[in-house]
Amino acid sequence: MRVFFFTEGTAVSPASRIRVYEYLVRYRGDGPFQARPVSFTSGTYCRHIVAGVRDGLGLKFLEKFYQLWAVLRLVAGAITCDVLFIQRVLLPVCLQKLVRFLNPRIVYDFDDAVYLGARARGARFSSQVRLASRVVAVSRAAKLKALEAGSRPEKTAVLPSPVECSAYRAIERSAGEIFTVGWIGSPATTFFLEEIWPELESFGKSFPETRFLFIGAGLFATGELKTRTSFEHWSPHAERELLSYMDVGLMPLRDDDWCRGKGGYKLIQYMAAGVACLASPVGANLEIVADGETGFFVRPGEWESFLRRLIADRPLAENLGRRGRMRALELYDYSVTAPQFFAVLEEAGRS
Repeated sequence: MRVFFFTEGTAVSPASRIRVYEYLVRYRGDGPFQARPVSFTSGTYCRHIVAGVRDGLGLKFLEKFYQLWAVLRLVAGAITCDVLFIQRVLLPVCLQKLVRFLNPRIVYDFDDAVYLGARARGARFSSQVRLASRVVAVSRAAKLKALEAGSRPEKTAVLPSPVECSAYRAIERSAGEIFTVGWIGSPATTFFLEEIWPELESFGKSFPETRFLFIGAGLFATGELKTRTSFEHWSPHAERELLSYMDVGLMPLRDDDWCRGKGGYKLIQYMAAGVACLASPVGANLEIVADGETGFFVRPGEWESFLRRLIADRPLAENLGRRGRMRALELYDYSVTAPQFFAVLEEAGRS
């Protein structure tokens, strides 16, 4: 089966890497699939987005030509492939209909609130999920949005963003060691972390053994705790190595439409590394965290109190992390999601 993958970004883009390219690297030889991936966004642009670098007008202008070329390749690929897999990209409705005319066997995958923004984005999303023969959503909350937009229940599936659990090493900790509170994300989402920093700062001042480890975050002022706060650049190696040193992983969110559409991937990473989770009870977080078993749901104003509870009861934090890793292995490992991923492609190929 020839599958044409039209991805939002390249393999350096988190969503495209996790939901497409990692599958191709690991499982291309495991079935009768011939994969042809094409990115809607250039490699340079993707690297700049990940790094939080703003491009000038010249590069943005050139990027438009790259995207036009990518769309032309998509049209050509739709003619020659058996299944067309579109990851996140929302093309104009007229282009969606052209591609659908050329190849009705379309799988549309989304892992974020791509339907938000200008009214045109909502219209593009509704059109795409109606035209696709299969729709893959990152969570039950995201699936509900697809159904509300017109996707049929029988063709809509949930597939969370997976991890390779064996790549994360869970380390044993002992009482009296440094207590590390961590977060992983991107410069674009650092403001969620900044919003709860006053509570984290208050906690850190009360417990001198506390350290803060922020991976991929944009820099912000941490005052008196500057020497106890580490901002690390993101890389695949860094995230797998550094997550293991955390005792607690944070995922603060606001309760709004955009956050309810997010996939909660950092929580899955924390669990894979055997790290206890503290998360806002919003969207996919509600599906990923087993409250009281792998972590706790935290509302505004409660972050400091939960951290105080965990630093006072290190065995509890370790047990939460241990059970979280078991949950990640059972539900979110590539070995679990890959058969589901390829089953969707096979179903689309038969439609």
